[in-house]
Amino acid sequence: MRGLRGLGKSVRFVNEAPVPYVFDFLEGRGEVELLGPDDDVPACDLLLGLDAGDASRLGRVYVDRPEGCKLANVDHHATNDRYGDVAWVEADASSTGEMVHALLLALGAEIDTASAQALLVSLVTDTGRFSYSNTTPNAFEVAADLLRRGANPDLLFRELYGSLPMRVLRLRARAAEAIELSANGKVALLTVPSDFGADIDADVDDIKDLIDIAIGLEGVMVAALIRGLAEGGTKISLRSKSDRADVAVFSQQRGGGGHVRASGFSSADGPEAVAAALRPDLEALVASAG
Repeated sequence: MRGLRGLGKSVRFVNEAPVPYVFDFLEGRGEVELLGPDDDVPACDLLLGLDAGDASRLGRVYVDRPEGCKLANVDHHATNDRYGDVAWVEADASSTGEMVHALLLALGAEIDTASAQALLVSLVTDTGRFSYSNTTPNAFEVAADLLRRGANPDLLFRELYGSLPMRVLRLRARAAEAIELSANGKVALLTVPSDFGADIDADVDDIKDLIDIAIGLEGVMVAALIRGLAEGGTKISLRSKSDRADVAVFSQQRGGGGHVRASGFSSADGPEAVAAALRPDLEALVASAG
């Protein structure tokens, strides 16, 4: 957004979900406009969809965009269906942040310190702090360039990983007790109701991160967070420790998508029913992976 504005473009950043609190430290976070259910979608010549594996994830800004507004799809999910008037999808990129970095350089746009910090967050979070299989030499080269432009890795670590609220620690303790293992400990299922953690003021982003506990267990190859939604239905997040257990294809077959080792999909059924149906399928997935 800052880079495009520096080129003289009029830019608005609109989203239907609020920015997670962990990103409050990023400059410009307050410029993200929350689009309410009764708000009109802003007029635009171009809608830039970032990091959305399918058009539905863009929500109303896609569905209700003004007539004549073109859509550019910029993403790195292998399961992206190439929607939009322009689809730039690089499954080999570590993150959409890496792609945006390349785009800004190609446009001759300035990448100032605030932009560099935000792009570094994209790289760090999508690569699991440079530990996942999508951590490429180019990811490190981009990170080095961002540091030269003023990005602060110490600030990033303190804000994202070194400032854990007590409620999150308590939530994780509950989650650890709720994990169910099968397939000789290779499959971990964490099933939680829509009000999980409500008594300690846990929010949706706190709950989403619980998948990291399940996949982090010794011996687990595939983990699922099966989360009930307040409006009904269930959100399923999957993680894998092996490319042989491809959860992207697994999710795509169920109407979702994502990466080989991180993906998700939704179901109209409740979380307990989803867990019962999902368990044998995940056991079969790890068995086929060897």
